[in-house]
Amino acid sequence: CVDDLICGFLPLLGVIAGGLVGLVFAVFLVAFMLYRMKKKDEGSYSLDEPKQSNGGYQKPHKQEEFYA
Repeated sequence: CVDDLICGFLPLLGVIAGGLVGLVFAVFLVAFMLYRMKKKDEGSYSLDEPKQSNGGYQKPHKQEEFYA
C-alpha cells in the first residue's frame, strides 16, 4: 500500500458498509413480516353472524353399505 492510513481505513469502511447493508435488510425483513401479519389479520371471511349448526353428525335415512 502506498499510504498505511488508507490501507488501515479500507477494511473498517467495508465492515461499516456491510453492517449498514445488513441493518437495512433486517429492517426491510421486519417491515415485510409486519405487513404480512397485518394483512392476515384483515381476513377474507365474513364477520356476519355465525351460522347455527344443526347438531353435527346426522344419521342417514337409509342404511346402505358402499364397497370400494
